[in-house]
Amino acid sequence: MIKKLLFSLVLLFASMSFQAQSIGIVGDFNSWGSDVVMTTTDNENYSLVAYTFSISGNVKFRQDGSWTNNWGAAGWPSGTAVAGGANIPVPAGTYDVTFNLTTLAYNFTAVSSGFEDVGFIGFFNDWTASVAMFTSNGTDYSKTGFYFAANDVKFRTNDSWAVNWGGDTFPGGVAVFNADDIPLTTGFYNVSFNLNSLAYNFEQVPVSIIGPGAQGWDTDVQLVSTDGGINFSLNNITLNNGPVKFRANNSWSTNWGSNTFPAGTGAVDGQEIPVLAGTYDITFNRLTGEYNFATLSVVDFKSSKAIVYPNPSSNVWNLSATNEVIENVQLIDISGKIILNQNNASDSMSIDATSLTNGIYFAKIKTETSQQTIKLMKN
Repeated sequence: MIKKLLFSLVLLFASMSFQAQSIGIVGDFNSWGSDVVMTTTDNENYSLVAYTFSISGNVKFRQDGSWTNNWGAAGWPSGTAVAGGANIPVPAGTYDVTFNLTTLAYNFTAVSSGFEDVGFIGFFNDWTASVAMFTSNGTDYSKTGFYFAANDVKFRTNDSWAVNWGGDTFPGGVAVFNADDIPLTTGFYNVSFNLNSLAYNFEQVPVSIIGPGAQGWDTDVQLVSTDGGINFSLNNITLNNGPVKFRANNSWSTNWGSNTFPAGTGAVDGQEIPVLAGTYDITFNRLTGEYNFATLSVVDFKSSKAIVYPNPSSNVWNLSATNEVIENVQLIDISGKIILNQNNASDSMSIDATSLTNGIYFAKIKTETSQQTIKLMKN
């Protein structure tokens, strides 16, 4: 009896030890929620058959629905993933997906949806070939975040002129068979087309800032563009101390950042921008990634809780507060790096500037009742 029990326990532990791990895909297509679990017959090769990704965006492979073990890479439609690697950029469409847990090789093979092929063509690609649009029902077609580098466009099926539609209104209208070119103007657009009604629309891709330096990671603050979504601006906005990033379509599929402030060149999926509290005019160029936070307001030294003098200075900045204790001062350079963090217990203190390079700095001053940031100059 005891031998049988021991044997049963051995079998139980053995089966538990060889239990297959779950491998799935997660990404922008499901808002980075629950994994789409892949199938396997050998715990090494995993597959997903004819899966439809409804939007273009980033994805990663991961194990057991957890970020403890995850893999990605920048290669498309195939490549070798890296543990904790980059997001895989997947265009909207239907794919057979494979992933090898040993070699980490992956592949996305496009498969036919069985629907009519609809696309658009224009001067942006010298009328050479249609750009395919995505559909999940054979009626509503879309393409997200596409850059048209030149004016005018038409829709057509099967990459052929046999069936094509144009129109005389932009950004929206009802297409007409074999009509003149739609008078599109250069820019970034989300494109939609209904194959039944022939209604079309070119929506300028929105760009926003997001992060604790603005209104938190859950709220997009929209910028404005007057040239089709290339140059953006946002005037007279008050920001907090904290990071922000730029992103398109209120989604992390396309975002930009850098570790420099108040100006720099944002990289796709770059670092967070270390914003300092103040009121700014913001500009951003989507093509180059260049951004600038132009200061509108500088603390009025006479009416503020604390004053700094002399400013500009060559050797030392003196800080003084009237009838208040300066509790802490941080000195921050223009890149956002904290180069001094000093506690204090009186109504005054000094910052030695002799070893600093000439340029712009910021003093983040915390008193008993308030916190403020003052722009400093070293000359």
